[in-house]
Amino acid sequence: MKKVLFFLIAILFIASCSESTSSKFSLSGSIDGIKVGKIYLQQLQDSVLVDVDSAFFDGNSDFSLKADIEQAKIMYLHLDVKDGKEFNDRFLFFAEDTIMTMTSSLSDFENEAVISGSKNQDVYMAFKKNNDRLNIVYTDLIKKSLSLTDEERTEAVSDSINRAYDKYLRKKVLYAINYAQLHKDKEVAPYILISEASEANPALLDSVFQKMPKKIQTTVYGKQLSELINNSKSNL
Repeated sequence: MKKVLFFLIAILFIASCSESTSSKFSLSGSIDGIKVGKIYLQQLQDSVLVDVDSAFFDGNSDFSLKADIEQAKIMYLHLDVKDGKEFNDRFLFFAEDTIMTMTSSLSDFENEAVISGSKNQDVYMAFKKNNDRLNIVYTDLIKKSLSLTDEERTEAVSDSINRAYDKYLRKKVLYAINYAQLHKDKEVAPYILISEASEANPALLDSVFQKMPKKIQTTVYGKQLSELINNSKSNL
């Protein structure tokens, strides 16, 4: 009897440990103005977006999605309402193993999306807000270059545009590096460097990487950053 009791206690202990270590992510929210449609929770798998969970809209605007995730990572919300706006209906965000909430609208799903509950998401959105301002400079340069006629596209004008682009790129990369260094204890830090500062000197990237805690260096994005740094160094 004692052996049976001990065996049952051991099973319960193992089960409780497995439950406590499993990472659960849930996202609930509402899309103002939607009546009929479907929302997908997606993630990248071998460079392809795959569906993780989904929810239907049928006369109501509320939804609930969930997934098991091992660590904080980028995920996507895709709103399918058959309106032909394939790219405007997808929103990138940083998911964490916690309860998160989201609100948006059918008319402007991507730009009006507000997600709360993730510290990494808060850090990422603050970065994106300032980074978008920098990207306006790039957009203006592209517009200026495309609007030039052959007569206007002199060597001096082209050099001026190239210098402005180089200045923009340096500013953009340095902002990403400084921001990642400021938030080096977050999983979003190596992701920002991979996505926004891959052109930087690998020694500069490595100096930020080495200051990151081990738990960040060993995340998916930490490993990708390490690989990027090593590849860049070998190509010098």
